[in-house]
Amino acid sequence: MAEFCSCVRDTGLVQLPFTGCPFTWHNCSEGPRSLWKRLDRMLANVAWLDAWPGSSYISALPSTSDHSPLILTGMDRIPDRAIFRFDNFLAQSPGFLESVQNIWKHRIIGTAMYAVVCKLKNLKSEFRRQKQLTGDLTNNVKKAKLFLDKAQAMFDKYKDDIFLHLVKCCRRVYATAIKLEISTLQQRAKLRWLKYGDQNSKVFFRKINSTRVKQRVFQITTASGVNLTAQHDVTQEFITYFQNLLGGSSTQRELDLEFLRRDLKHSITLEEATLLVALLHTWRSKKLFLILGKRVPRARMGIHRPSIKLHGLW
Repeated sequence: MAEFCSCVRDTGLVQLPFTGCPFTWHNCSEGPRSLWKRLDRMLANVAWLDAWPGSSYISALPSTSDHSPLILTGMDRIPDRAIFRFDNFLAQSPGFLESVQNIWKHRIIGTAMYAVVCKLKNLKSEFRRQKQLTGDLTNNVKKAKLFLDKAQAMFDKYKDDIFLHLVKCCRRVYATAIKLEISTLQQRAKLRWLKYGDQNSKVFFRKINSTRVKQRVFQITTASGVNLTAQHDVTQEFITYFQNLLGGSSTQRELDLEFLRRDLKHSITLEEATLLVALLHTWRSKKLFLILGKRVPRARMGIHRPSIKLHGLW
């Protein structure tokens, strides 16, 4: 088994998520000799996960066989919702703050959240325009390096201060281009997966794809026992559950003691409860009497120690 796991790990295969029976094989024996094992499973490589990220399989009932059949599902591509994306290198452009202020100061009628969403939509087109003006960052780095090499070659050849200033300008342009490219690479690769100048590798994408597959929910069971497999129904069930949990009615319900009493192993009778309350009142009276006795002199209270013992309060 260890060799098989090592082979799967070395080949870069990932197990697909599944629903249904956790064990896929039974030896058809009874009693102590009964044995269940999970021998059958579906594995996929990186190319498969890129083509069908929502794929999973169902471990069905074995029927007449001792093995459970595996049914591949989720071959349809799940469209992702369009989210607001922002490239960090755009914040270094000269007209960035001015363009954001011009769009953000527009007045939009509606709730605060609706106004924010509308302004973000308007910013999308502006950021897209600035990104087009910047061009391909990798290509900009190559061009800046080419101009810097030519300027250094001309300065080395003619030894003129004009070419020295040209070399300094090309160095600043080249440094800015590298800075923008590194900012984009770090943002897309989450910094901990990328160092300066490194490129994304197959190991990185394999890790990201396997994490997405493990975190995706393909099936959910409602409170009434209904299994939902459609992605829209699963999402709606999550929303409904947390709406009822966090945004439900805040009215207080009366506690049903009879309902709780059925699960109690030991309970006291009404007479025992009355006796406990009486003992509690006696203890409180003793405590109050002792406190008063410490604060007020006995001569002023008109009570002496023998009379206190006689009444049984000491």
